[in-house]
Parts: sequence; C-alpha cells; structure tokens
Amino acid sequence: MAREKTYRLKEDDNKKTIVLIGVLLILIFVVGGGLLYVITQKGGAPMVPPSNQTNNTPPQNQTNQTGQNNTQNQTQVCDDACLFDAAVGAQNASACSAINSSSLEQGCYSRLSNVSLDACRAVVNDTLKESCVTYFAVSEGNMSLCDLLSQGKDACRRAVDPCFDAADATLCRAIEDNDPSECAGDSNCLLNYSMAAGDESGCSLITNTVVSTACRSAVKYTDKCSSLPEDSERDYCYDLFAVYSGDEATCTQISRNSMYALECYSYFAIKLRNLTYCGNERLELNDMWGCYRNYSLGTGDIAGCKAIDPLASTNQFLCVFEFAKKYGDPSACEIIETLASRKTCYEGSILYSNSNLKWQNCRDVTNFVWENKCYTESAKLYKDVSICNNIDEDFAKETCMNAYASNQTK
Repeated sequence: MAREKTYRLKEDDNKKTIVLIGVLLILIFVVGGGLLYVITQKGGAPMVPPSNQTNNTPPQNQTNQTGQNNTQNQTQVCDDACLFDAAVGAQNASACSAINSSSLEQGCYSRLSNVSLDACRAVVNDTLKESCVTYFAVSEGNMSLCDLLSQGKDACRRAVDPCFDAADATLCRAIEDNDPSECAGDSNCLLNYSMAAGDESGCSLITNTVVSTACRSAVKYTDKCSSLPEDSERDYCYDLFAVYSGDEATCTQISRNSMYALECYSYFAIKLRNLTYCGNERLELNDMWGCYRNYSLGTGDIAGCKAIDPLASTNQFLCVFEFAKKYGDPSACEIIETLASRKTCYEGSILYSNSNLKWQNCRDVTNFVWENKCYTESAKLYKDVSICNNIDEDFAKETCMNAYASNQTK
C-alpha cells in the first residue's frame, strides 16, 4: 500500500511540470509576437538572416532603390501661385516673367512696382505706372524717367522739379530754395522774390538804391522812401512802393504834378478798371488826359478816350488813333469830331497800320466808304474772300473780291 501511494505522487509532479512548460512556451510566443508588432509599426524592417538573401539582390542595391523613390516622392511642381509667392517674397521682379497667367504676372509686377524700377516699367496700368514712375523719378532726382509715361508726364516732371515749366524758372527756384542769390543780381527777380517770401534780404541785393528802398518799404510796409535825399528819388520810390504793395493811397505821397504821380494813378486806374483815379486833383490837366489815354490803351475800354475833352483835340486824337491800331477797331475813330482828323484815323488804322484789324469791328464804321474798305482790307489780311460777303452793295462786294484776287497774285 505504501508503494502505490509514492508512485501517484511522482505522477502528479510530472503533470505539473508539463503544464508549467506549456505556460512558459505560450508566454514566450505572446511576448515575441508583441515585440515583432511594435517593431513593424515603427517602420523598422525585420532583420532577415543572410541565409535568406539571394545572391542577385545585394542589400546595398535595395537601399539605393529606396532612396531614389523617396527623392521622387518629395519633388513638387511650382504652379503660377507658387511662382507669384516666390517672386514677391524674394522681391525679384524678373521672376514674375515665369508666371504663365498674364493677369497674375501683372499682379506680380504691381506688387513690386514701388520696390523695383524694372517691375514698374513692366506695369501696363497707366494710373499705377504713373504713380510708381513718379516715385522713382522723384527719389532718384531723374526727370527723364517721366518719359516712360504715356500720361501724366508734366505732373511727373513737376514733382521732380516744381519750376521746370515756370514762366520765370529762376525766380521759382529762388523761392523754392529760399535763396535770393539764385536771382543772380536780377532786380526784378530779387524784387519778386522779396515780395513773395516777405524777405527783406533780397531787397538789399538790388543795386539801384531807389528800387532797393521801395522794395524794403513794401516788404515791411513801412515808409523808407522819406530817407532818400532827392525829391525825384522820393517820388519815384513812392510810385514803386505803391505799385509793389498794391496800395493806391501811397500815390498821395508823390509830389503834386510829378511825372511819377501820372504813372502811379494810371497804374491803379488800369488795374482796378476805375477811371476816377485819373480825375485826380494832384494831376495837372495834360497828365489827366494822359491818364485817360493810358487807361483806354491798358484796358481796351474806349471810355478813357471819350473822357478827354474834345477841345483837347490832340490828346483825344492820339488816344483814339492808338486805340484803333492796338485793338484793330477803326470804329473808335467815330469819336473824333474833326472830319479831317477822323479820315486820318481811318486811313491809319484800316490801310497802313492794320496788322491787328478785326473785320468784326467794320460793321460799326458809319462811313460807307471806310466800312467797305475795312472789309476789303480784312479779306486780304486774313486771306478769306468770304469776308467780302458782309458788304451789302453788290458793286462794293465785287470790288472787295477783285481786290482780294489781285492781292493773291502778288
């Protein structure tokens, strides 16, 4: 009974050993499989024993092939948007030309137009091009760049040099630079500079003492003319002072019946188109007539000549005759009461000194003969035979046409 019990114990022990070995094998399989799965997910290739590699495919060839595939996969094609971003990012105008889309290419040039002169040149939009070309012309001080524009050239040039088309470029630059020495001693330039800039220093550069004093008086609006030693110098200075400052009241500082009084009052009568300045008690009679004449010749208003007393026939004739010639208006001769003098006025303004003759004024000539001669001379002067059609009488019209034809053959 004792042996049988011992055997059973050993048999149980063997079974336990077998079970334990099985469990261990299972654990080894599970753990090994898990490690293999992790390695595979991380991209690692399982180690292949050398015995499994073939002689025709060495390991180094496999590695080279993998590298080539990766390079091909990383290569990208840069489209228009990509090229646009690259050109703008690098501020490289020449790179814009690689863009296939014309609108996007222009957009590229536009974005770089204030950065690159080449981009600005390539812009086709006139408004944008004017802006960027002007910018570069000003920043480089190069007015010739303005010639790149089809519109706005003068505005561009004026931005570079505000005085390029000024009536008096020297004066303009002196004012722009606040430097009277740029007038180079020109009295008018120095005077105008001083008045415009309110700078008395420009006056001191004027060599003529009277003009310099009048200039300083006008700039400071203070009477400095009284310091001059001679009456004639003071009168001239006050005349200039009045004109420079635009103050007609200063004319009263001029000596009575001085020639400068006539000039002073005539100036303001013309400037303000006001004849009453001529009827001034500080003017003697002949100067008054002279002022009326100056007014008419200066304004084109015949009223000044009409204001001259007919008894002052010489003064009236000179006024009317000069007016008729200057303004091409022989009808002004109608004012003259003396027939002989009126005829002389017609002859001079219609036949001899007629370069300014205007045929529209012929209809106001009341003398039939001189009216027709006025149209005839106008037809020859303007080389227009149709002017003869303004003549009512057929024979006079024919005379006008014949005179025109004869003049054309000369």
